[in-house]
Amino acid sequence: MSKKRTSVSYVIRDVHEPVHKGGVNALFIAEAPADCLFTACRDSVIRSWNYKNKANISLIDTYEHHNDWVNSIFYTAKHDLLFSGSSDTGVKIWDASKGFVMSSLRTHRDYVKKLAYAADKDIFASGGLDRRIYIWDVCTLKCLTTNNNTVSTAICDGHKDSIYSLSVTPDGSLLVSGGTENFIRMWDPRACTKTGKLKGHTENVKALILSPDGTQLLSGSTDGTVRLWSIGQQRCIATYRNHTQGVWTIAVKEGWNKFYSGGREATLFESDLKTSESSLLLKETGSILDVVVDNANNSLWIGTTKTSVNKWELPSVKSTHSISISEKPTVSTPAAIIKGGDGLKSAIVLSDKQHVICTDSAGNGFLYNVLGAKLVKELGKIDVKEEVRARNKQEFIPNWFSADVKTGMLTICLDESDCYSAWVCVKDDLDGNNDNKINYGGLIIQALLQNWVCTGAPNDPTEQECRALYSKQCALPPHTPFALIEGSDGCGRTLFRIRVDETGNPNDSRILDELIPGWVYDLRVKNEMPKFTKIAFYIEPYAEDPPPKSREGRLSANDFLAISKVIEYVGDKILGPQEGPNPVAHEILIFCNKQKLEPHMDLRTVKHTIWKSGSDLRLMYLVS
Repeated sequence: MSKKRTSVSYVIRDVHEPVHKGGVNALFIAEAPADCLFTACRDSVIRSWNYKNKANISLIDTYEHHNDWVNSIFYTAKHDLLFSGSSDTGVKIWDASKGFVMSSLRTHRDYVKKLAYAADKDIFASGGLDRRIYIWDVCTLKCLTTNNNTVSTAICDGHKDSIYSLSVTPDGSLLVSGGTENFIRMWDPRACTKTGKLKGHTENVKALILSPDGTQLLSGSTDGTVRLWSIGQQRCIATYRNHTQGVWTIAVKEGWNKFYSGGREATLFESDLKTSESSLLLKETGSILDVVVDNANNSLWIGTTKTSVNKWELPSVKSTHSISISEKPTVSTPAAIIKGGDGLKSAIVLSDKQHVICTDSAGNGFLYNVLGAKLVKELGKIDVKEEVRARNKQEFIPNWFSADVKTGMLTICLDESDCYSAWVCVKDDLDGNNDNKINYGGLIIQALLQNWVCTGAPNDPTEQECRALYSKQCALPPHTPFALIEGSDGCGRTLFRIRVDETGNPNDSRILDELIPGWVYDLRVKNEMPKFTKIAFYIEPYAEDPPPKSREGRLSANDFLAISKVIEYVGDKILGPQEGPNPVAHEILIFCNKQKLEPHMDLRTVKHTIWKSGSDLRLMYLVS
């Protein structure tokens, strides 16, 4: 059990996600044995594609273990391993052919933005927003397992701000890094020492590529320029001012004679490194995030902020077009398209705190059930405000989760501060027992961990009965992924990600034993349910102009107590039983702020939607 502040999040999604649901941050053309195109998406999924036949591009596999945007990837054919860095702060090593994670490196404390591989030396660097660069040995990492994932690493420390770009020579003798410091740092990764700075950019350096021999460097910045540097002279020898907005990515053609640059403005320029001439090559539909050159097929693959990935064939003759982005580009249409889907863009939690209405990038609406982690209904084109207004009721249930669609899929975040705040009555039971009162957050926690058996926990039959009861009330799809997140609101560093159907695996159970937070452990293992929230109120005869109230006669009840129970209380405790042979039945009405209350309403709904005051709730009864 962990003592760190930890939140829990889970994703409502399909069993398989074959298409991109967000922008494509990174691409990599892998040689045999993988022999595919890898795409790293903002929906947290890496996909591999059979890309060589443009008439029949097909999905090969999906790699799903990240919990946030995947920002950088590379593949090594020597080991048949895929490496990825993500905004969940993790670096993952994948068995590329089998499609599973061999190990997760959780050394970074913030977003991992870039990986850079030195193929001859078999090392790679990782850098990100925590301002540190880690140097990893691939041969060491390939030996890691779930039980043995402790590894030492060298650190290049010295950045004073976030790192967005890295590049390393194949022999591992030179590493360069860039970021929001607005200049480029040079390193000897073998000794982790600084060897120089290259100054010239005025904004974030987001793209770096070293020449294979390490004598030249290309850099792209959000200042809109691409610069060519001489490493030996440590100075800029050419500046390309083709872009009107930020440059986010650069790709170089084999032979170090031409490069391609793109970014925010969605245009891609081709530039000659020998003549410094440039031409507008193409215009994309979204801001360009990454470009890779397919030298064997004289083409480019481009990932953008849109969900599709386009293949563009390069012209066989030199373009004479102007570099003005208002001119017609050299290539007008892509040769092939890997079509993406429409990711979710907005989420609104309904008043029942069980359902969420989401809309996607095409304007379609969807109704999700949070307790069942499933899509309830496709709503088609909707007016979101009208749809929410029609489905919301006059009821108040405390917020027990937050909804996020950053990845294009619906993520539900649970935090210790409010996860157990929503108690509800599942039916109107007049015997006053608590058996029919459930806690939404408690239901979900039990459902997520229904297969987990905590090591060393007592074999309590009562606890097993509770688990069986919860599984009937709230059964989640077994493929549902959830994560333990350091910090609150699901916005921190991902500590562990697992599917519901994997929590019973011995190795995964042991990791959960170490990382599960105390507020989850107490409910799931000790079966310690959170206390009910109380509301103080008064009940008195109806009066048009009631006098000020003293504290005498002040009552307290669970905030989900129904007004029907208050009516019973008035009849039994205040009015008392009627005497005589023929008692007359009277109707008891309850009012708040002169508004008649419906019997099904509860105290918290009355307090938040009608009373609307921080003072004790004041109710009045009228006998008709």
